[in-house]
This record gives sequence, C-alpha cells and structure tokens, in this order.
Amino acid sequence: MPLRSHNILALLTQIGHDLKSDKPADESPAFQQLVATESNWAEIFNHIDTISDFAVRHKLRSLELDYTIAYVRAQMQHVLPRSGNDVWALERTSYLTGLFSNAFNLWDEYCAALDMLEVDLREALEERQLTPRRVKNRMQDIELVREILGTMNNVMFEKAGLTGEEGSINRLESHSAQLVLCERVSGIPLSLAVIYLITGCRLGFPLYGVNTPGRFLLKWQLGDLEIFIDVFDKGSLITRENLEMLIAANLSGHSPRLLDPAPFEIITRRSLANLVALSVRNEDNERARKLEALSRSLFGF
Repeated sequence: MPLRSHNILALLTQIGHDLKSDKPADESPAFQQLVATESNWAEIFNHIDTISDFAVRHKLRSLELDYTIAYVRAQMQHVLPRSGNDVWALERTSYLTGLFSNAFNLWDEYCAALDMLEVDLREALEERQLTPRRVKNRMQDIELVREILGTMNNVMFEKAGLTGEEGSINRLESHSAQLVLCERVSGIPLSLAVIYLITGCRLGFPLYGVNTPGRFLLKWQLGDLEIFIDVFDKGSLITRENLEMLIAANLSGHSPRLLDPAPFEIITRRSLANLVALSVRNEDNERARKLEALSRSLFGF
C-alpha cells in the first residue's frame, strides 16, 4: 500500500540526516523504504520541494540518479519474468530505461502517446485496406508487405515527424523512446525502432527487433518471408543477403544468429549499454559505473 504524503516526508527527512553523516544513500534503510513506495521521481521531487531546509533539499535533489537506478531495478523485477516477445514488457522497460534521460518522464504520458500513434497508423492502414484483419492471409506477400511498411513509414516519419540524426547517439535525450515520441527530439536507431516495434506489434504485424552490431534494426518475419527495416533511415528495407555482406565487411567471424529476433530483455540490455557508453564518452565515470552495475544486477553481466 502506498505511503501517505507525511510518511514519505518523514523518510526524506531521515535520508537527509543520513546524507549529512556521509552515509551512502543505498545504505540508508529510509532510502530503501522510499524505493519500496514505488513512487516516481516527479512525485518524490514534489515532496522534496516542500522541505524548508535548503541544505537538506539540495542533498536530496542530488539523489536523482541513485533513486532512479533503485526505482528502475525494483520495477524491472516485475517485468523481466514475462515472455521475451511481450509487447507490454517492451513498453514498460523502454519507459524505465528512458528515465535515465529524464527522471521526470511519466508512464501515463508515454502510454497515451503510443495510443495516439497507434490510432493514426490504424486509420492510415484502414484507408488502404491494409489492416491485419484484412490481409491476415497475405502477410507473406512481399509486395503487400512493402505497401504496409510504406504506409507505416509515411505516418511515422512524415506525418508524426519522428526522425533520426547523426550525432544523436551523443545526446542523452535521444536515447529515450518517450522523449523521441512525446517531445520529437531526434532519436537513435534503438529508440526509434522501439516506437516502431511497439506500435507495429500492437497492430498485429509480425515485427521483431534485431540486435545487429552498429545499428539496431527491425525485421518482418513470417514463414519464408524475411525483410529487414532500418528505422533510422526512415524505414528503408534491406534484404538478408545485403545485410550479411554489410556485417561481414565490418565484423569478422559473425554468427547468423545476430539476425535472430531479439527479445525485450536484449533490447533493454542494449539500451543500458548505450547509456553506459555515453557516460564514458562524457567522462562521467561514476554514472557509467552505476549504470553498468544496474545492468549486471538485472542480467548477470
């Protein structure tokens, strides 16, 4: 049961005392109890803002990363036991990793934005009689699939204005699918692919993530038909043969399994690895260490 506001304030006050005595946040029992309330950082921050002692407020605000890591770790425990192709699990884990780009992101806002994009896609597909209900027996027809993906690309990249940009890998906000969708910041291949994958799977299409080196891709796979999608290049289509030649030219000894469907756990691990690498590039070694420790605690490495 969630704690009442005055109890959260009591925990924050105790955490403030612990911080004054130089006790690390994660060693504070009050901090662990605060994480157990499952309150998001925006709610916690609002409580911190009511504390009159400026020094305590300052110390508590500095807990943003530590609290977000602890919150994400606790929330991930609810999600990771789910099936690897569970679209809700991908929605939830992409939201959680997005909190490292902006701890004030809200789950309801992300879900609402995904809902709106799904409606736009469904309407565009219905206009062309391309919804799964209408084409369910023809989803191995490559020309039909090209038409479906072309319609999705038009909605995603022309009407909705989602975009990727070289160099966005070095911008923290571009790693968050929620900020890419809700704020229209330029995305990286992974954040764009997550949005495309979630909405495509909600519609009922056989879309999967592909954890290719260098650039995360999607693929449409059903029966004998397999076609790869580069969402970072506005949904351009790639054959397996061309993709294998590209990988072989840049990576010796690669395995064909690199092109297998990636479950949401692999996507989540890649997202965290991207954030660790960004922290290292920014010479924020403490942040990199904490994010890497989170990934190890969740996935074992």
